[in-house]
Amino acid sequence: MRLPNSRALLIVAAVAFAFAIHWSPVIGWTGCALSLVAYGAVASQDLLFPAMARRRWLARASQSPIVLQPPFDDRWYVAAGGPDPRHNHHVGLSDQYFAYDFLREHGDAWDQPILAPCDGLIVHVEGRRNDAPPEQSRLDRKHPFGNYVSIQTPRGYVILAHLKQGSVEVRVGDNVRAGAPLARCGNSGNTRGAHLHLHAQDQPSQNIDIANGIPIAFTDRLRSEPLLLEYGDRLG
Repeated sequence: MRLPNSRALLIVAAVAFAFAIHWSPVIGWTGCALSLVAYGAVASQDLLFPAMARRRWLARASQSPIVLQPPFDDRWYVAAGGPDPRHNHHVGLSDQYFAYDFLREHGDAWDQPILAPCDGLIVHVEGRRNDAPPEQSRLDRKHPFGNYVSIQTPRGYVILAHLKQGSVEVRVGDNVRAGAPLARCGNSGNTRGAHLHLHAQDQPSQNIDIANGIPIAFTDRLRSEPLLLEYGDRLG
C-alpha cells in the first residue's frame, strides 16, 4: 500500500492547525505534530531506503506500461528518472512517479525538435510561457510545466513539458501520429536548464500531484522490445 502523498499530509496539518486555533488546542496541536512527522517520513522514505524504493518502482513500472517512441531525432539520455530515488526527483509526486527528464547525448537540448512519442489526440497546449536562458535554473511554482503538450491516448495522457515559447506546432483537437513534429525543446517552467520532461498520467489535470502516473516504456531503432529506462540510459 502506498503512503499518502506529501501534499495531502500538509493539507491535514493545515486543518489540524485551524482546529487548534479555533476549537481544541490539544487535539489540534497533536494532529499538527502527527501530520508533520508523517510528512517527514513520506518525504524521506525513498532516500532512506533506496533498495526498497527501487523494487517498488520496478514492480509498478512493469505493470502494462504505455509504449512510446523516442520524442527526438538523435540520441538523448535520462538525466532524471527510473527506480533510484537518488537520481529521480519525480518520485515524490503522484502524477510524475514514472516521469523522465532527457538531455541530448551530444550538444545542447535547447531549440532541438521534439516529436510525438505516440499516436493520439492533442487535448491541451500551452506555448506562451517565457523561457529562462538555456543554461539557467528557474522556479515557477504557478506554471511548473512551462510550455507543454498533452496527448490523449486510449491508456491515458502523455505530457511533454518545458517546451520553447512559441514553438508548439499543434493545436487542441489535432490528431497526431508518432514521429510528428510537436515543438522545440525549451527552458520554461520549473527547470534547471533546457531539457525535455515526459510522463504519462490517468487524467488531464495539469495540477501537480493530483493525477496518478502511468508507467511508460520505450522502443527505438536499437531495440524492438519495450524497455523501462533508468538513470543514464540512452534513447534514440
